[in-house]
Amino acid sequence: MAKERVLRFVLWTLSLPLLFASLPLEVFMTKKMREDLDSCLSVVENSEIIPGVIIEALVIAEDHRSNFHPGVDPIAIGRMFLARIKKNQPRGGASTIEQQFARVVTGRYERTMFRKFREQMLAIMISRRASKASIASAYLAIAFYGTEFVGISGLRAHFGEDLKNVSFQQALQVVVYLKYPRPRIPTEEWNNKISRRTGVILSRLESGCYHSLNPKLASWHDL
Repeated sequence: MAKERVLRFVLWTLSLPLLFASLPLEVFMTKKMREDLDSCLSVVENSEIIPGVIIEALVIAEDHRSNFHPGVDPIAIGRMFLARIKKNQPRGGASTIEQQFARVVTGRYERTMFRKFREQMLAIMISRRASKASIASAYLAIAFYGTEFVGISGLRAHFGEDLKNVSFQQALQVVVYLKYPRPRIPTEEWNNKISRRTGVILSRLESGCYHSLNPKLASWHDL
């Protein structure tokens, strides 16, 4: 519990510049940004609930500090910038579930600093108005997993109508599709990428890297 409190304090403290930047935007946001925020909240409100085991897999694979940050993860952002400087990598992740959700709803994928900042602001605003579980569930319900595999209809076509029967390992493998979308005709190279990524995440989980998340994630199995 003490480690969780420290992690939450660090993440929120490091996020203060973005949190403060979001406050005037709440009042003076453009019409388009207001429409995008309303669209995101509408999706959250009207989406079917995805079972907690799939949400758990999403958090572990995509945003394992999700329970402790305010919609943006400054640690991930810092690591991304360091990786770009040290390895000369022009692209990187660091997007939280809230950011990924906002990106899919708004359909904005341009590779600019302005788009990224706007996405971070939307993520913070969404987090102020909706729970972590509901945002993650809404994201899974509309996400792109691959060719002819989109959202909750794609999940049901893949797993069957009752998603509550999905195991954690099955859920994790499909969540990895978010990083490596399934092609129309799966190749050996693609299958290997999925296996490697899934194996790495499971190894980290077994080694206790995500131990502090377990109490939070366990409650999501009831969703």
